[in-house]
Amino acid sequence: MKITIITSLTSNYSGGSTHVNNVVYRLTRHFEVEFIPSINFFVNNPKAEEELENIQKKGVKIPEFVYSLSLTNLKPSFLPYSPSVYKTFAEKVKLDSDFIYDPDYTTPESVFISNINKIPLGLTLHEPLYSFSQSVFYTYYSLKPFFFNSMDYFVKRSIALYLLTRRKREYIKQAKYLNFIAGVSKGTLDSVKVNKVKKYLLQPGNGVDRELLNYRTRDKEDYVVFWTTLIPPKGILNFVYVLKLLKNRGIKVKAKVAGKFLYEKFKNFFFKYVKDNSLDIEYLGFIEKKKLYEVASKARLLIYPSLADGFSLTILEALALGTPVIAYSIPTVHSVYKDIPAVRFVKEGNVNKMAEEVKKELNKGELLNAVFSDKVRSFIEFHNWDNVTESIAKILKEEIEQRKRKDNSFS
Repeated sequence: MKITIITSLTSNYSGGSTHVNNVVYRLTRHFEVEFIPSINFFVNNPKAEEELENIQKKGVKIPEFVYSLSLTNLKPSFLPYSPSVYKTFAEKVKLDSDFIYDPDYTTPESVFISNINKIPLGLTLHEPLYSFSQSVFYTYYSLKPFFFNSMDYFVKRSIALYLLTRRKREYIKQAKYLNFIAGVSKGTLDSVKVNKVKKYLLQPGNGVDRELLNYRTRDKEDYVVFWTTLIPPKGILNFVYVLKLLKNRGIKVKAKVAGKFLYEKFKNFFFKYVKDNSLDIEYLGFIEKKKLYEVASKARLLIYPSLADGFSLTILEALALGTPVIAYSIPTVHSVYKDIPAVRFVKEGNVNKMAEEVKKELNKGELLNAVFSDKVRSFIEFHNWDNVTESIAKILKEEIEQRKRKDNSFS
């Protein structure tokens, strides 16, 4: 069986890119795999050819015509490009494959290529298709306590997030050979409203390396932790606000923050707020994984007020490292971790309630006791990349075999 993977296959620090990089190479155990890069792979990437060579070395085939693709005239864009750009790109792609699979559906190249080549298609979503109200309110919540200093960002991101979601929906409806849509969480899958297309919940939807379990320790140090991409939707501004609320209530909390700031404006907000309020926060920067795991495993708690996750690898990693979590109850993340006793949820945007729950945990340690339970450990052991790949391979094999049986019945 031959499948064609269409995605960027480059790291952008997201859970989707981590998933793709861990799954695609493992799929070569089950299929003949070829890779067609999406447009974003080429845009502003002078090392594209070198990266293609490295991908080939890992057992993934690259068709010759890929090396002749040139997209140097395009600039990076949060929103999809015009349909004509994707149509022109897709017309250059000629495939002889059993199935097209897009493991991180963010842009519509796979839809255009499937339509032109008349090959069945499967998509996996890592983020929900946000409603208009979610686009607005989640962006608003994420900017506390800096909303009035960030009106420009609020307007731009709310509108852009809604438009991005609307275009994703439109392209899904235009897919003539779409066989299935998969989701990394029930909350993500429930956001997809389409008829006559199979929907699969990946179980497990994401994974962690088993080596993280080796970092677990009950010998915690006196600090909390936060790590992810440091942008408002991921909770960095709410995080410092929670610490400020705790300080106002007479509770001094030491914290360590790791990750990369993508916006200079919010980086400046962060450091000024920490200084003005004399918060005890150590910024570690974007550190190597080993150091991150050492720091996170010794923390008493991960405070994670993210409003932009389809699954949350950060929470999964924290649990694997033996660190309990307090997070917002966005539908996607809640659907994954709602039965895990080491994760406590707070209504989206309710920073006061989150501060209360942090205070409660630091005083009683209930979540810390739960994180070492057999239930949490078995949950982590199930969520490994081999199991993720097996769940995807099973779906692809069933779809390909069903398609072949259908084709044979007409021949």
